[in-house]
Amino acid sequence: MHILVFGIPLYEGMAGSVRVRNLIEPISKRIGGNISNLYFSLQAENLKVVKGNKFLEINLNFKSFTSIINYLKSSMKFIGTQYSSEEKNIFYLYETPDLKTIFPLVYAKIRGYKIVVDIVEDNSFAASFGGFVNQIRIKSGGFILDNFQFLIDLNIVISSHLRNLVLGANKDVNKVLYIPVTMDISKYPIKPAKTTKATRIFYGGSFGKKDGLESLILAFEKICSQFPDTQLILTGKGENKQDFEEIMSLIKISSFRHQIDYKGFLTSAQYHEALNSCDIFCVIRNNSSAANTGFPSKLAEYLATGRAVIVSDVGDVSTFLQDKVNALLIRPDSVEDLEFSIKYLIENPEKVDEIGFEGRKVAINSFNNLVESEKLFQKLLML
Repeated sequence: MHILVFGIPLYEGMAGSVRVRNLIEPISKRIGGNISNLYFSLQAENLKVVKGNKFLEINLNFKSFTSIINYLKSSMKFIGTQYSSEEKNIFYLYETPDLKTIFPLVYAKIRGYKIVVDIVEDNSFAASFGGFVNQIRIKSGGFILDNFQFLIDLNIVISSHLRNLVLGANKDVNKVLYIPVTMDISKYPIKPAKTTKATRIFYGGSFGKKDGLESLILAFEKICSQFPDTQLILTGKGENKQDFEEIMSLIKISSFRHQIDYKGFLTSAQYHEALNSCDIFCVIRNNSSAANTGFPSKLAEYLATGRAVIVSDVGDVSTFLQDKVNALLIRPDSVEDLEFSIKYLIENPEKVDEIGFEGRKVAINSFNNLVESEKLFQKLLML
């Protein structure tokens, strides 16, 4: 078996790269590392560029006709040269097919690849994108998903909403695989119990509208007025420049800005080091359709740390978690709930470990990448 991962850098990057890597790396070991990667140019800072004939970084600028032609030529040439007539070939596309990816996908199908798409967002509710051309590109995803299912051999979906959405277009339940989020537990060793007050609060993500960072900053300011030694650690890279700058502006004018540490985009090693140094984790979402139809991408990793996680009760979250048992569930958009939950953990430091221990069990039992990867592998064998 040969797998060509298309769209994102497989070996370093944001949440999408982590999701696909967690699923593909165990399979890679089963198939002798026969993986190719065709990805868009530097989707994350500090990208560790992997060189070789199995990896190709591509550029695309919709405003340039020359860029479009070069993109199509180089991507299709790569897809063709990577195809092996002696084994099963899988074309694995991260995210819903759209105007940017449909032509390489169709070409891969013609060449004989089995098409797998990993759908993490309902494009009809996508909020964090700018520019008319980009809006048209993303909105086209819904039309393609509804009308081009005959091209797709397997849909991986991150939420029950997306599962139902795809089943509405493709009645074959065998062509839909529900995999919410995953984590590699080996990255999160068991830590000793806390003996001091919880002071380090962590958030990492895309800083988009659906993430509700405004609520976190407001709640943090209220917490700081009561607990002046509290810190807020932020990591990630804004997927939309305007959204990101709005959050940075809020931080800049905050009276407690010196207690907010924005570390930017981190490599995987730096990210895991940061996670393992913090006490309280926040998975914040607003009450938008975009938030409720997906699944919080960082949730599994935060639970795996064994420390308490505060999470907005959106989408499928309450299917896996119970308030004050294995996480603290709060209402989306509620600054009051968030402030109360952080205060509760600071004033009851033993709960950081008690709730965190139960949350880690959920991560292992429900979001184990080895288990989910095996489910995917068995599906690929049947294609």
